[in-house]
Amino acid sequence: MQSVEHDKELTTRQAATLLSLSPMTLKKWRCTAEHPDLPWYKRFGKVFYLESEVLSFKEQSTVSSQKDVFI
Repeated sequence: MQSVEHDKELTTRQAATLLSLSPMTLKKWRCTAEHPDLPWYKRFGKVFYLESEVLSFKEQSTVSSQKDVFI
């Protein structure tokens, strides 16, 4: 786990909103390990994401249209 002292813990719904996805998509990804580069944690039966890791995942998943050539 990342050792950022004041990193905000996000619920599945909050993380999904930040990524413009549905909470069900994140639940599916957790079950299928479809995106292992988006870490999640569980404490006392509650799943959470760290805000800095969600933002990092979002940045890594964003592709500039200037880099891609579409024909």
